[in-house]
Amino acid sequence: MDPKKDKAKVEPEPEPEPPLVPLTKITDPNNVFYTDENGVKYHVCLPRSGEHLKTADANFMSYTDDKGVYKEIYLPQGTVKTAWDHLENERWDELAKFEPYTDQGVTEDDFKAFEERLKQQREGQENK
Repeated sequence: MDPKKDKAKVEPEPEPEPPLVPLTKITDPNNVFYTDENGVKYHVCLPRSGEHLKTADANFMSYTDDKGVYKEIYLPQGTVKTAWDHLENERWDELAKFEPYTDQGVTEDDFKAFEERLKQQREGQENK
């Protein structure tokens, strides 16, 4: 046996991929535009330091009922869990009671209601 021929061939280490570089200069770290490798364009807009980000529950759900009919329903604030429970348990008659979704949007009252529910949940956890 020739020891030179029996040595395993060593594959060279692959070159590390270069880091992603934005296509445009980032002048505002809270407002970034970029395009991914598939050509999809993104705009990321973050709140400025110290600004409060408004939040609300989802106000829309889509599903296909037991008859195969696709539906889109509006979810008033505070009803997401109830609607999800109806969906998981296939209570189509209960889901049909929600009004159709027609791009109702989110109001200042929706944001306030969400914040109030969140505050109550936090207080409830602190009291346990």
